[in-house]
Amino acid sequence: MARVLSEIRDEESPFFITKGGKAVAALLPIRLYDEILSALEDKLDEEDDGLLAHVREARRDYKAGRAVPLGKLKRLLGR
Repeated sequence: MARVLSEIRDEESPFFITKGGKAVAALLPIRLYDEILSALEDKLDEEDDGLLAHVREARRDYKAGRAVPLGKLKRLLGR
């Protein structure tokens, strides 16, 4: 896992996790995550106030340190 995280950080590109040949999740550099959230917020600002509120709340939680480390997430998922 450390190698994958280093590759994501160094190459600044997402890493897709597949199951049965289908993408089920993605790991991406935090810079890209922030860019995507900003673009989404801009778009939602024009269209959907309710969804925008959820995105902003998630971003505040992340910035406040209320995120789950990968190891804990794996334990919660039983992996």
